Amino acid sequence: MNEKKKKYMKEQQEKLVAELKSVFELPVFEDEIADDELPATGNYFLVVYGDMRATESVKSLSQEVYVVYISEDNGDVEVSTLDILTVVSKIKGYTFYRTIKERVQKNETDDFVDQVTIIFRRKLTYECQV
Repeated sequence: MNEKKKKYMKEQQEKLVAELKSVFELPVFEDEIADDELPATGNYFLVVYGDMRATESVKSLSQEVYVVYISEDNGDVEVSTLDILTVVSKIKGYTFYRTIKERVQKNETDDFVDQVTIIFRRKLTYECQV
């Protein structure tokens, strides 16, 4: 059931990770990061797939995809964000929605990192009897 769509989703996800790694040369994690996997520097990506929602079409869904960019000691976060947005938007099926920018404190220190969550949406179809 839905085999063609599952293959398409997997290919999208693999391309997203590969493009981020290739262009930015930073580690990319999916869904979560174990403490022992955290890079020594605070520069990496976390990709999280959100909830699926109904659309106006009976056979299609919308899913938000969060590309979280963690950046330490980067004065050009906005420029990097624009580049990330461009790279991901070139992948078939991903549409830019919005960003959320935050400064996050590193553990119990006086140091902070930038965290930019870039939200994309992807449209998915599925087998459904109408």
